[in-house]
Amino acid sequence: MKKLCTFLLLAALATVLAACNNTPKIAVVDGAKVFRESKPGQDAMAYLRTKNDELQAEAKSAQEKVQAKQTQENAAAFQEAITKYQSTMGAEQQRVVGLLQDQFNKILEKYRKDNKVDVIIAKDVALSYDEANDITNKVIEEINKTPIDLNAKPAVAAKPDAAAAPAAAAPAAAPKAEEPKKP
Repeated sequence: MKKLCTFLLLAALATVLAACNNTPKIAVVDGAKVFRESKPGQDAMAYLRTKNDELQAEAKSAQEKVQAKQTQENAAAFQEAITKYQSTMGAEQQRVVGLLQDQFNKILEKYRKDNKVDVIIAKDVALSYDEANDITNKVIEEINKTPIDLNAKPAVAAKPDAAAAPAAAAPAAAPKAEEPKKP
C-alpha cells in the first residue's frame, strides 16, 4: 500500500511539473524589415514612386502655366492639381499599405498556426529576446511567394440597404431651425 501511495504521489508530481513546464511559444518579427526587403514591399514603393512622379508632373505643368501667365483660371488649375496630388497620393499610400498589411497579417497568422506559436510580437516592442525566436526572414520568404495586386481596389464594407440609406441621410440634409432672435 505504501508503494502504491508513493507511486501515485510521484505520478501526480510529474503531472504538475509537466504542466508547469508548458511555457508559451513566442516569436518576434521586424515588420519594417519585411516591408523594406520583401519583393511586394519593394514593388509597392516603386508603384508609389511612379504614381508620385505622374502627379508631380501634372502639378509642375500647372505651375509653369501660372508662372507664364497669371490668370485666375491658371491659378485655379494649379490649385486643383495640388489638391489632386495630395488627396490621390494619400489615398494610394493608404490603399497600398493596407494591401501589404493584410497579406502580412495573413502570413503571420498562418505561421503562428502552422508552427504552434502562441504569440508573435513586433521586434521593436521586445525589450530582449533570443535571436532564435526572430522569424523575420521566414516571413520575408513567405511574403515573396505571394504576389500582391497593387492595382486591386480595397474591399468595400457592407453597405446598408438602399431603403435605410436615404432615410439616414435625410436628417442631415434637413434645414436647421432658426435660432431665436435676441432682443
